Amino acid sequence: MSVSENQGKLNRRELLLGAVFLAGGAAALTRFARHSAAGADVGPVFSPDQFALLEQVADTMIPATDTPGALDAGVPAFLRDMLANWGSPQSHAQILAVLDSIEKQAWSRFGAAFLALPGERKLEVMRNVDADALARQDPAYGKFKWLVLVGYYQSEIGATQELRYELVPGAWRACLPLAEVGRASAV
Repeated sequence: MSVSENQGKLNRRELLLGAVFLAGGAAALTRFARHSAAGADVGPVFSPDQFALLEQVADTMIPATDTPGALDAGVPAFLRDMLANWGSPQSHAQILAVLDSIEKQAWSRFGAAFLALPGERKLEVMRNVDADALARQDPAYGKFKWLVLVGYYQSEIGATQELRYELVPGAWRACLPLAEVGRASAV
């Protein structure tokens, strides 16, 4: 088989990486490092402007608080790589449509691009988009939101700093106040 015939086919390394990801390996996601939109290789999935919008949307959805946020966990790069390597053209189009709807909501509500809005207004735009998409039961928005959450909680940061991991938990107690345990547990 020539090199040109072999391009576009799955190789063993990609297959193993996909298997590790499907098995829930958080370590597989640590290779997705955050790149700034300026000068970053955003690949064939997003233009630099779309990737910058994706970064801001993910940061608005899961901001850094007392734990790291979506940007620290590499969620935008995770989405980019998932769509580039495993997503169908239909999934790609759906995610771009969601980003476009967020941008349109920002322009219609505040007369400015989402990236130019202050944090509170970004949050307001996201609340409106979320309420509208949930009312319409929009599957594209549901997929987008799911990918953001999967990217975050299956990253090393999400699984070890946001969730709490106990290899061998203590005694079984069926009901206890959340204030006593602090955070939900990772699997």
